Amino acid sequence: MKHGLSCLFVVAEEMVAGHGEDSYYYAATENRFIAAAFDGCGGSGSKKYENYSKQTGAYVASRAVSGGVKTWFDSGKKENEMQSYVQASLDVLQKYADAGGRVFGSLGKAFPTTAAIVSGNISKRNTEITLSWAGDSRCYLLNANGLHQLTSDDLDDEDAMSNLYNDGIMTNVINASTPFTLHQLSFRLNEPGIFIAATDGCFGYLKSPMEFENLLVDSLVRAENLQSWKKDLNDRIHAVTGDDYTLTVAAIGYASFLEMQRSLLARHKILNQQYLIPDYDANVLWQQYKQEYSRYLG
Repeated sequence: MKHGLSCLFVVAEEMVAGHGEDSYYYAATENRFIAAAFDGCGGSGSKKYENYSKQTGAYVASRAVSGGVKTWFDSGKKENEMQSYVQASLDVLQKYADAGGRVFGSLGKAFPTTAAIVSGNISKRNTEITLSWAGDSRCYLLNANGLHQLTSDDLDDEDAMSNLYNDGIMTNVINASTPFTLHQLSFRLNEPGIFIAATDGCFGYLKSPMEFENLLVDSLVRAENLQSWKKDLNDRIHAVTGDDYTLTVAAIGYASFLEMQRSLLARHKILNQQYLIPDYDANVLWQQYKQEYSRYLG
């Protein structure tokens, strides 16, 4: 394995220009990187603020929390200190919010947003990965064994398949009015992998998690280069989504784009032969597929 960052980029688009409630942050130094996606919660954060250009709390929250995470990354502090920077960004929002914006009903929250963050410290021997998340935005790992969901959705009793068809209730989200948890999990990476932080606009409008993996893999193996992969990813998500979407990608340990493509050729074939069978019950296929997809959850 070639230790180091192979590529880092974002694919993102707003449904309504200038009013999208997603945000993102990605950056890299010589031995650190971060790839993050945030989705302001438009239902509970729908109140608009005069002091923030009449934008919704959801719109402002995703950007402010993204800024707090950037400040944390720039500080060089350890991952367990990230939540204090997130909280500081929320405190600033509350401080300067117009008074009328602070009145919330039983379901409303002040400045609510999800977060899916992959950060890493790279050495010559391995890469120390930390996942940080809240809400239903997700971190994934894509490698030769397939797509793996790494973070558990903060939703009541839903898995990746059932949540596509049921409107799960969010049980934890970053916000300024109620307690929240920024979950964290750390591990070492000793083999190449593609890490993804995504909002639900990327995966929530497909028929199954298998189709989301195929979107990623088929796009990659057919691309001419990194730029064409980025463009095709954007085109494919744009064609199916009904929401703002943000997909940040950080690939680790590949010597070249060609090596990354070749590592997924066999998986591409398996997907098409075993999990994308026309006129076959997707729920039956999911029972087999989810064993590998969910191996890192829990």
